[in-house]
Amino acid sequence: IGEPMNAIGGGVYVLEWDPVHGYIKSWVFKNHQIPDNLQQAMTTSSRDTKSEQVAPDPSSWPIPYAYFAIGEGTGCSNDHFQNMHLVFNLAFCGTVAGNRFFKDCPALSAKFNVSNDSVQTCNAYIASEPEALSEAYWKIRGVYVYERKFEKQSTSNTT
Repeated sequence: IGEPMNAIGGGVYVLEWDPVHGYIKSWVFKNHQIPDNLQQAMTTSSRDTKSEQVAPDPSSWPIPYAYFAIGEGTGCSNDHFQNMHLVFNLAFCGTVAGNRFFKDCPALSAKFNVSNDSVQTCNAYIASEPEALSEAYWKIRGVYVYERKFEKQSTSNTT
């Protein structure tokens, strides 16, 4: 992620949301490490007939980069995740990126330090040197969205 990923030409970011089985998983694959199944799914996604398309199979991929349990008994209810939107965001100083500013940019942090607050310091840097971000952009080769067909669980009464 970041400069190391840029230096090798990027990669593929994957998110799997499975409310039935109670998890959200994410993967980050460098271009030369994309699992065969995922590569085939992306390559065949625009084919006209479904029979020619390969479905992504996350169970055949390596261990995910992140795993979040959701649903009953997890402290994170399934209803937190619905009507999802896909957003590309260059949030330089948000609560994720900004909190890493001291660690990732120690010289800049020292120069622009605002009350030892990483997010405020990051914002001060951005405000003082906006030209440093002239090359900040996403270069997107494709966006693929797959929807798994879930079967509704039947409830049967047995006596």
